[in-house]
Amino acid sequence: MLRMLLPGLLLLSAGCTATTALSHRRDAAAGYLRATGAPGVVIGWSEGEGRPRIIAAGTASLATGVPVNRRTVFHMASVTKPLVATAILQLAAQGRLDLDASPARYLPYFHLADPRFAHVTIRQMLNHTSGLPDVEDYEWEHPQTADDALERWVRGLSGLKLVRDPGTGVEYSNIAYDVLGDVIAKASGMPFERYMRRHLLAPLGMRHSSLLLADVDRRRLSAPHMMAAGQAQVSAVFPYNRVHAGSSTLYADVDDMLRWARYWAAAPGRSGPRLLSDAGIAAMLRPSAAIDRPDRAQWRPVIGLGWLLLAVEGRTIAFHMGQDVGFTTGMMVEPGTGRAVVAMSNIATEAAGERMFDLCLTMLTAMRAPLPATRSGPYSGR
Repeated sequence: MLRMLLPGLLLLSAGCTATTALSHRRDAAAGYLRATGAPGVVIGWSEGEGRPRIIAAGTASLATGVPVNRRTVFHMASVTKPLVATAILQLAAQGRLDLDASPARYLPYFHLADPRFAHVTIRQMLNHTSGLPDVEDYEWEHPQTADDALERWVRGLSGLKLVRDPGTGVEYSNIAYDVLGDVIAKASGMPFERYMRRHLLAPLGMRHSSLLLADVDRRRLSAPHMMAAGQAQVSAVFPYNRVHAGSSTLYADVDDMLRWARYWAAAPGRSGPRLLSDAGIAAMLRPSAAIDRPDRAQWRPVIGLGWLLLAVEGRTIAFHMGQDVGFTTGMMVEPGTGRAVVAMSNIATEAAGERMFDLCLTMLTAMRAPLPATRSGPYSGR
């Protein structure tokens, strides 16, 4: 299974600097389709406090020919993770959980066949330093959809071993975020997907979004596509399994994703929902672990809590990419400036992942708009 952690670092070059201008974003969308074979792509961006803009190109399904548009819903894959991290920080702020506690405090049935597991913390799970392994088989072909599916799955992890000592380095783990979904459920006293809807999606006005596939309007849902014999084809497998909701199963359209992106890109003094305190926002955006990429050391890639972070020409960019069967997605924001890009396509290939990162980064770094007028005084992490 392809998972996009830092695929685009392979593409960063002088051509992806802030001097690059995308004067024809529709051409950029068409170029993405040509380069990747994707049937469809939707891109949304914000350059400040003005109205965000959206372009869509191609089709939602090669089987139907229905065009993609701003209401087309995509499987967002790992772009789900910052949303889940925000929920964890919410519960921590309410005193319902401790970021430096063991997940077993909230899930007494969660344990691994490894004595080092006693030292794993929720904070380490958020920044991928827990040493937990990654998922080997997502079982998209045999999804579990019952209300108790996640807990049963977590109980079944007992035979696993850590891949490194906790806190000693980054090991990207979808298992960690799936378990965090169960932590959210137990700490909040409600099903994971219900908590996410009530305390994140609804306050943000993300009316067409859900982490529960049963809630999605199938008429708006894009089909997943894979390459076969050099041609894109509708995948016989749809990437949904309720046990992986914490790592992967946000379903959203571009308007909703722009609401989420603009929350993180907003300048001080912004209005809107208070999902987190200023301290909570700063904690998620604060570097907490370095990513070992000596070949790209000039970009200083690091991980916050839920977010991946880059330093590009003195600008901090928070981002996450995603890829599952049939879908490739990306979200990048420049906190405090109102600048953000979100993009989603219905193809999954290595090239699609690399091009998605390149597209998002190029569009974001090309933005040189003045800071929003609401900014007052020095910026201190919101």
